Amino acid sequence: MIRKKISLVQPNFQQGPKEFNAHYLPYSVGVLWAYVKQFVEIDSYYELDKMIWKRSSISNTARSLADSDIIAFSTYVWNKNYNYALAQEIKKLNPKSIFIFGGPEIPIEKQEIFNKFPFIDIVVKSEGEITFKRVLLALKNKTPLEEIPGLLLNLDGNAVD
Repeated sequence: MIRKKISLVQPNFQQGPKEFNAHYLPYSVGVLWAYVKQFVEIDSYYELDKMIWKRSSISNTARSLADSDIIAFSTYVWNKNYNYALAQEIKKLNPKSIFIFGGPEIPIEKQEIFNKFPFIDIVVKSEGEITFKRVLLALKNKTPLEEIPGLLLNLDGNAVD
């Protein structure tokens, strides 16, 4: 069986002098992947494709992620604009890819979120590990995402809790 590809995106800025080429590693998405990988029903169906933790050009990064089935974005004030631009570009290359956004910077209180960001499919509104596992299992088993607490879903441009 060919496993579904998941990529995780949490880009940061380079730290310190350029010659050190130092970056913070993507802790949040690393924790998400470490948690879900321990479950055989997920590990046997999904594989980690790419983990984006440093900024490269949007077009190059989008092309590298375009084959992923699911892309999860951990979004903060320092990477939100990059994540939005990247997701928009990937969606042009692969409209079937499913985008899951989480993190403290997603405007979950605004009902027009999917008018502004139509490329986002799923928003995780709270802690991510258990919710991410539930989303992956629902996608695998083709069960309704509406049954999972803590999500905001883009259903034809409408925000559904």
